[in-house]
Amino acid sequence: MPTIGKSPLNNSFMTIGFFTPQGEVPEHMILFIKEKLMEFYHRDSEIYGAEVILKMNSLGTSSDHTCEITLSIYGEVLMVHRTADNYLQAARDVLAELSLKVDEFLERQKEPPDQITSTVRV
Repeated sequence: MPTIGKSPLNNSFMTIGFFTPQGEVPEHMILFIKEKLMEFYHRDSEIYGAEVILKMNSLGTSSDHTCEITLSIYGEVLMVHRTADNYLQAARDVLAELSLKVDEFLERQKEPPDQITSTVRV
């Protein structure tokens, strides 16, 4: 069920949806992920939504807990997917990679737009 985090900075909202196996993910882990996602929002208020999917893989590998987070930013979507031995490690790996992607996105936003020169005959 989606939860909504409210930012005290500008009264805007970020929608965060969690999709998890019933009874397998502790509440404190969901709160941990939510807090980290809100930190991204505080870095850039154009981030308006996130979808978190925690699931078990049935491939029989030792790393069978998967975390996937899709972050929605106006004009772009960032998605990271990691598998680990437990949900917490998978979530930490995803959040670390997502933090780097958000930093890259913010750096690109600071760059001046490409200048296009066109000529028109009148």
